Order: sequence, then structure tokens, then C-alpha cells
Amino acid sequence: MTQSADSPSSQAEKFAEIRGHRIPKRRFTRWALYYFSLYIVLPVLAVSLLADALLYFILTRFTDHCYALFCLFD
Repeated sequence: MTQSADSPSSQAEKFAEIRGHRIPKRRFTRWALYYFSLYIVLPVLAVSLLADALLYFILTRFTDHCYALFCLFD
């Protein structure tokens, strides 16, 4: 037997009861994606870009080696 969307068991999955109050459970929202991108993804990308630029500079200026994909164009 299938359960309908209005059954008590499906309502129990959407809400949590704390001290007699029914509150919605946590979910991933667009704002969460925005803040995750702003405070996690962009700083990691910025640090990676700086590290890559530093390695490129060191390997091409102080050694006579090519770096990454630039080896294909030499």
C-alpha cells in the first residue's frame, strides 16, 4: 500500500518537533549555495590561482623547465 503525501508519516519527515513546536527540518537553499560559493569556493580558487602563478614564475624563471600545458607549446 502506498502512502499519500498528506499521511502522518510523510509529515513527520518534513518537520521536527522541539518542545512541542513543529519546525521545518534543515535544507540546502539558494542562499546556502551563495554563501558556500562566496566564503568557501572563491577563496580556495583564489589561493590556488596564486599558488599556480607562483609556481609558474619560479619554474620558468629560475629553472629551464616548462610548466604544465605550456610544455606542449614550446
